[in-house]
Amino acid sequence: MSQLTDKIKAWKEHCKIVQESNPVDPHEPLADKQARIAQAKKDYNFFVKSYFKHYADADCAPFQVSAANKVAEDPNIFAILEWPREHAKSVHADVLIPLWLKIKGELTGLVQVGKNWDDAAGLMGDLQAELEYNQRYINDFGVQKTTGSWETGNFIDSEGIEYTAIGRGQSPRGIRNRAKRPNYCSVDDIDDDELVENPDRVQKVVKWILGSLYGALAIKGSRMLIVGNRIHRKSVLAHMVGDVDENSPKRKGIYHSKVCAIENGKPAWERYTLAELQLKFDRMGYYLTQREYFHNPVTEGKIFKREWIQWGKIPALREFDMIVAYFDPSYKGKTSNDYKAVRVWGAKGYKRYLITCFVRQCGITDAVKWMYDLHERLRSQVSINFYMEQVFLQDMFFDDFEAEAKLRGYYLPVAGDTRQKPDKFMRIHSTAAFYERGITVYNEAEKKSPDMQAGLDQVLGFEKGSAVHDDAPDADEGALFILQEYGRQRSAEPRIGKRSGGNKYSF
Repeated sequence: MSQLTDKIKAWKEHCKIVQESNPVDPHEPLADKQARIAQAKKDYNFFVKSYFKHYADADCAPFQVSAANKVAEDPNIFAILEWPREHAKSVHADVLIPLWLKIKGELTGLVQVGKNWDDAAGLMGDLQAELEYNQRYINDFGVQKTTGSWETGNFIDSEGIEYTAIGRGQSPRGIRNRAKRPNYCSVDDIDDDELVENPDRVQKVVKWILGSLYGALAIKGSRMLIVGNRIHRKSVLAHMVGDVDENSPKRKGIYHSKVCAIENGKPAWERYTLAELQLKFDRMGYYLTQREYFHNPVTEGKIFKREWIQWGKIPALREFDMIVAYFDPSYKGKTSNDYKAVRVWGAKGYKRYLITCFVRQCGITDAVKWMYDLHERLRSQVSINFYMEQVFLQDMFFDDFEAEAKLRGYYLPVAGDTRQKPDKFMRIHSTAAFYERGITVYNEAEKKSPDMQAGLDQVLGFEKGSAVHDDAPDADEGALFILQEYGRQRSAEPRIGKRSGGNKYSF
């Protein structure tokens, strides 16, 4: 069976779902129908829930409604919808918003763009399915019968509105139905893993979008939507937004809706629970999760190379010269979506061993309990020196630590790191030398620990300008600095020399 035949079969099955999901009540009073139509034209969430039962298994998310309203309000909008995977960006941009504009009388033609022609045609098939098989939409807004088919990349509905599919880089010149030029264009998932690795090709696509494609739309009112998630720091989508490099400004005149799967510690869309999202994240791993759900493409090994990570057996705890547990609590006002990191490093001679760690998306209380548990578990074997940045210690000791202290009956002996810290990037970057020279060893007994793996992901993903979480490597730097200072003091043996004359001494 050919690939096209498979697609046609899947499309017909989808059409059946559309038809069965939106039945018509033949006995419905005319007044009810008219009230529904009037409400649908002004209320996007109501429109979606009333006519698209097969999509609306939950209310539209606030960011989806906000974007649709922005598009409806501005006939000349140039919008970039940077939404996570599985957050319905294609459904809204390619199907629901155009159909909403259509019932408002504001659609003259549509261009659907994909990374290739097949993708674009397939996306447009979902729109044609609604026009031909959505019984409630047809009942309320008239017969939408089409000529042509998504299979050939072009069809026209009963109102004379033309729908055209084109692939990335294909010439859009001359697209129109008589005097009507299209006034709506959706560019959907234009990036791919191969394209984004070639800056010249990326720039060529950017110029094509702004030139040939945008120029093919009507001058008097045309809506351009570019939808996707940021799979690379210098992807086409990133260039369209403009914030490609650190501190780069956004492109002027755009509407940018950027949404992460978790916002302020809660799912951005109530269709999902935190537990469901976390299960997906755990299975995908840190790098892919950051790219697909948080628009934070992480490039592994820019500064810290994977081949530098040594796993080995650690010495007995009593054999260490010094053990430091350094707590990086991030900032108190940040959400529970941020990481809290405690990294426990030990020094034996010139070697540095990562003994255990806590690296989790949680509140400060969870990290404090973990440190208390660590202290109580090991205090009969070894003394652990607990540290955290002085400014955090002053701010949090009597509120975040006090509750646990009352339960345990004592305060955890946490010392403040009082040094004036230089630039964070340079501080963390400097610790790469420890890895490169082979003097760091990760505890192989904890290789499968989620905390150890989360910390490793942060270390390998650390680079200039990246939005990757850096709590673990920041805590590493604090612990390694303290161990280095201890080593210098220990090796500085006093010496007595003879006066050789004047104020000079000979050693």
